[in-house]
Order: sequence, then C-alpha cells, then structure tokens
Amino acid sequence: MIAKKNQEFIEEWDWSTGKPLGSPVERSLAHREGIPHEGVHLWIYKIIDGEIWILLQKRSSQKDLYPSVLDISVGGHVPFGLNDGKIQKEASEELGISVKDEELTDLGYFRYEEKIPQIDLFHREFQHIWIMNSDIDIDKYNFPDGEVEAVCLLRLEDFKSILSGEINCAEALYYDGTVVFTRNVELKEFHPLFFSTVMKDYLALIIDAISQNV
Repeated sequence: MIAKKNQEFIEEWDWSTGKPLGSPVERSLAHREGIPHEGVHLWIYKIIDGEIWILLQKRSSQKDLYPSVLDISVGGHVPFGLNDGKIQKEASEELGISVKDEELTDLGYFRYEEKIPQIDLFHREFQHIWIMNSDIDIDKYNFPDGEVEAVCLLRLEDFKSILSGEINCAEALYYDGTVVFTRNVELKEFHPLFFSTVMKDYLALIIDAISQNV
C-alpha cells in the first residue's frame, strides 16, 4: 500500500471484542466513520516537596482538533504495523524523552467514544493508559515533532479542584521551550473533554491510580 502525502494509517480494532483486526485504515477516515482503533496515553507525575504534581502538555495551535489546550502528558495514535514501544515512540516525539518499560505502570484499556456531528467527527478508540513517576526537570522536555508547544506542572489537588469546578484557575510551573516561569492557568485553557461526562470515569481512574502509586 502506497500512502498519499499526509496520510496516516492505523489499525482497525473490533468494537465488541476489543481486539485488533490486522487491517489498516486511514486515520481521518476512522475519525469520520467511527472505525475503532488504539490510542496510547501517558500521564506523568512528579513529587515536589511531598506534593503530587502532574505534567500537562499544551497542544500545538496548528492541531486540527482542540488546538492550544492543556492535555494529557503524552497521547497519540499507533501507526499501523507498530507492535512494540508504542508509548515510548509518542513520548520521544512529543516531549523528547526516553521512557523505559520498568518506569511505567500499566492501567490497561479505556473504551472511549465521542461524536461531534458539527465537525463530522465520530471517534471510537481503545485508549491504552500508563502512568509514570518522573524526576525529569521541566526544562529538560523538548518538542521535536511540533505537536506540543509547552508543558506545565500542576498540583494534583488543584487539577481535581479545576475538574470539579471548585476553582477556575491554579498556579502552575510552566515551560514554553525557552523559559521556565510560574503562571496561573485558567479553566478555559484545559481540554474541554476533561469536563465531559464521557471522561469522568477515565479521569477518576487516573487520579486514583496516581494517588495510590505514590
């Protein structure tokens, strides 16, 4: 199969069984027609003065979907034919870091479905999730593939309060690829799906796993 320029092929999965089918599908087609596929997510956290902080990435302003919002530390799709090192590939491309298997805690798969008819989006994905406790200094991250514009560290308790609506902003340690500084991040800067009902169980799983893993 010869891919046209800018085409990206991922593997089709069976929605009922949660198993890969071994057949390629073009990513944009999968997102239009609800063809199930695999995604990979990594949540990075850090202990600072006894408190848990989580790392969020700021998505590039050039992204087709949800540009310029604060999102999962690392997230992406799995290219067709890639069987090993899936999250390692994304972590290297998005944050410029090397991740070892023994550093990861595997939380398994989360079945996710999203429909937005206004933008012709029907997204069905099996999201493979990991968490990782990392001592990497925030200014050691870099953004090789241009999918990420910045990263920030936010207290886990503040993240929980943002999600619940108790607060609408919180202080974060921020790195834009050049300078490290502190600033308040506001509720409107976070990925809108963080506040959707379909993500409630997912985020509860992440927060509980990080809290229990410390």
